[in-house]
Amino acid sequence: MNIFRLMKKDIRLQKSFLIPLLAIEITGFLIFALQMPFMVPGVMFGLLHGMALIGDFLLCLRTMASEEKTRALLFIKMLPVSTREIIVAKFLVNFLLVSTNMCALFVLWEVALLSGRLTVGPSLTLYVIVIGLAVHWLNNGFFLALSFIFDSERAIWVPFPVLFLVMSVILNFRKLKIVLHLNPFVQLLTDHRVLLIVLLWIVYASFLWASSWAMARKRIFA
Repeated sequence: MNIFRLMKKDIRLQKSFLIPLLAIEITGFLIFALQMPFMVPGVMFGLLHGMALIGDFLLCLRTMASEEKTRALLFIKMLPVSTREIIVAKFLVNFLLVSTNMCALFVLWEVALLSGRLTVGPSLTLYVIVIGLAVHWLNNGFFLALSFIFDSERAIWVPFPVLFLVMSVILNFRKLKIVLHLNPFVQLLTDHRVLLIVLLWIVYASFLWASSWAMARKRIFA
C-alpha cells in the first residue's frame, strides 16, 4: 500500500513534465534530422533513440533531484515506510514514465511511416518495441541507481563518461568481438532473442538491488 501511495505522489508531481519532455525530444529529433542523411536506413531510428536516452536521464533527474534539494526524501524516510518501498516506488514510477515517453515516440514513428513521411525502416515489430523499451528501462534504471548510491548532484556527471565509453564500444564492437572472442555469445543472443530480454531484466534487477543495498547503508537515512 505504501508503494502505491509513493507512486501516486510522484506521478502527480511529474505527469505535467512528460509533454514538455516530448516536445524537447521531437524538436531535437527534427533539428538533427535536417542535418543528417535522411534516407540512410537506421540513422533516423538511432536518432530517435538518442533523443529518448536524453529523456531517460531527464526523467530520473526530475524525480530525484527535486526531492533531494527540498529534503523531501529525508522526510519520507522518517515516515513509517521502508527503504525498499521508497526505492521500488521510484523504480516503478520511472518505469511507467519511460514507457509512456517511449511509446509516444514509437507512435509518432509509426505514424510517420504510414503517412509516407519516412520511407526507411525499421518497422515496429513486437521484438523491436520490446527491445527498445528494455534498453530505455535499463538506461533509466542505471541513472536511478547512481542517484541512490551517490546523490543526484554528484551522479549527474557519471553518465557522460559512461556515454562516451558506450559509444566507443558500439563503434568498435566488431573489433571487440574478435579480440574478446565474443562471437559465440553474440550469436547465442541473436539466435535466442528471449535470452537477450531476460539478460536485460537481470541487469535492471541488479540496479534495483544495488540501490536498496546502498540506501540502507547511507548514514543520512539512518
